[in-house]
Amino acid sequence: MIIRLKRTVLFSLLGLSYGFFSYYFFGGWWNSSAGSLLILCFSYLIWNKDFLKHIGLQLDLKTIAKSIILAGVVTICALLIMKYIANKHNVQIRFTNLRDYYHDIFYILNEEIVVGAILLFALVNKRKIKPIVASVGLAVLFALIHFVFYRWIFNDQGIIGISTLTTLFLVGFVRNSLILQTGHIGYSWALHFGWMVIMFGSMHIDLNTNLRVTEPERFNLYLGSIEMLIISIIITGLSLTYWIKSTAHNTL
Repeated sequence: MIIRLKRTVLFSLLGLSYGFFSYYFFGGWWNSSAGSLLILCFSYLIWNKDFLKHIGLQLDLKTIAKSIILAGVVTICALLIMKYIANKHNVQIRFTNLRDYYHDIFYILNEEIVVGAILLFALVNKRKIKPIVASVGLAVLFALIHFVFYRWIFNDQGIIGISTLTTLFLVGFVRNSLILQTGHIGYSWALHFGWMVIMFGSMHIDLNTNLRVTEPERFNLYLGSIEMLIISIIITGLSLTYWIKSTAHNTL
């Protein structure tokens, strides 16, 4: 009973560390990195020496290097894609400062750990849910959370469109599949960071009004575009193909 209570308290503290420190709740650029330290600390207290495996950070130097390179490649591709879409809508992308990009590194790391690895591994390993079912289910939740939070909770409120929700579901499925197939968050973090550092880390200005493009408007502008929908369908198809081949290989 005491052990169960202890784990419940630690899991609650881990969740609170993610919720309060991953974003700008306290207004500091350092919040997200402080959140990462707290998440690591509480994860260690929960799982002891196996904590890196449970949070998807059991990485060797080669995987870390490949993840960093992938993050750089995705960042360049994201910048090119978003600049193309932005130019069509007379929107200008402006770079901000190193503090914002520093924040992006860690808030995305925290998301990948808490609402990525920990949830997925718990569903598959503890609840014995099939990996592909867990991946699809969490991708649906991932898309719906964006709709609910931007509709009623976040300060930047707006309605996330159907095409945007579809893209969010697809990229969420790819993210989840990468974590489950590799057993770590290295590559999923790289994909997430490469996109978000441009979409949220940078400033987007509507040149028609000279006003900042809000967060839900950015989601609809970029992820709701036909270009991103097509790209998302392609990478989802590749992910599914790899999953089917690997599953068939394992059953032989």
